[in-house]
Amino acid sequence: MIAFQLLGIALLLLAVVVTVAAARRGHLSRGAATAWTALWLAAAVAIAVPNSTMVVAHALGIQRGADLVFYCAILAMFAGFFVVFVRLRRIEQDLTRIVRHVAIRDAVEPGSERQDEGAPPPGR
Repeated sequence: MIAFQLLGIALLLLAVVVTVAAARRGHLSRGAATAWTALWLAAAVAIAVPNSTMVVAHALGIQRGADLVFYCAILAMFAGFFVVFVRLRRIEQDLTRIVRHVAIRDAVEPGSERQDEGAPPPGR
């Protein structure tokens, strides 16, 4: 085994430990932790046995294992970007609802003025 393989596998095993610890603390759901752990272990296998990607690639009709890794990375990035986009849209919609609710709750009737702008509106 070459130095890169040893270092890469060590870092990926550390990533597995950190992922499991994050899941136990409740920072990751069980499904997310399982997915990340599977990814780390697949990367470790690909580093430890480089020809394994070529075998899988050939089974899928791809010429080189490196191409398979590249295609999977591109698909994963697209999926990740989509998930982030959907979450951001949902956060924007939630924020809009909250701002509208606060604006309606704190609205002042036309023609009336608050006595003290820093004080909360009456009724609280």
